[in-house]
Amino acid sequence: MSSCLALPRELTIYTVGELRPQWLDQLAADNADPVDPWPVDGAAVEDVDAAGLQLLQSLSNSLAREQRRLQLQRPSAALAAACSALGLPGLLAHPPAQARPATKAKRAAKVKPAARKTQETT
Repeated sequence: MSSCLALPRELTIYTVGELRPQWLDQLAADNADPVDPWPVDGAAVEDVDAAGLQLLQSLSNSLAREQRRLQLQRPSAALAAACSALGLPGLLAHPPAQARPATKAKRAAKVKPAARKTQETT
């Protein structure tokens, strides 16, 4: 099981410089099964800006390169609002990896009938 990363109260441009190496060290030391999500507790976050979210997204991308995923647990209201405002709702909810292709297939299935209907009327 992965160790849980607890986000600090402040996740801003003023803290990302010191947080990044800490997070990378913690990720490197984590010996969890690659299929396990990496839990990140966001309950303490009170102050967050674009730089903080960029670092969080970067962590998510680093995990994805290792076939892992970030699992944000208990995001604070401030963190959830910032993710929504900056167009990063994907940080808030990551479905299991095997569910993603099925979701894309369902979307494609929904698009195809509408496209056919448009073609029939033209």
